[in-house]
Amino acid sequence: MITKVGMIILLEHDVDAAVAFYKQLGLKQIFHIKESWAEFALGDVKIGLCPTRQEPHDRITGVVLEVEDVRAFYDRYKDEITFKSEPIEKVHGLMASIQDPGGNIIDLYQPTPEKVQDLVKQMVKKESHLGTKDEAPEQVEGSKKGCNTDSCCQGSKKASA
Repeated sequence: MITKVGMIILLEHDVDAAVAFYKQLGLKQIFHIKESWAEFALGDVKIGLCPTRQEPHDRITGVVLEVEDVRAFYDRYKDEITFKSEPIEKVHGLMASIQDPGGNIIDLYQPTPEKVQDLVKQMVKKESHLGTKDEAPEQVEGSKKGCNTDSCCQGSKKASA
């Protein structure tokens, strides 16, 4: 039986540069073997930095880090790290995307529970109008059924200048 996520491994062309990047973001370093491996603690989950010979490029990871205030994070780091997008309001929270030195794209997420509660209420209301619970309600705000980058996920869109 799976009990938890223990580690997320990110491939890095330059492990030492990635170590500096994640330290700058305030992650707690567990250990670092120069040019070979590094680990950081983020709650109960470890983030491992593994060397690769692949050149850095846009690599969507699916890793989402929750932050208290996405806009404050953006304002604090916008001149120091690469943002793939400025903060954007989504139906479930505020999102932004950053890129580490290895090309890994990491999403930042600030939940907005009040908006999620409103969304759930709207979906329940739509579901009750369908007549059966077996029919899936369409998502709010005119998006297609199911997940897509326009309605729920940030993706890796570049920030506008």
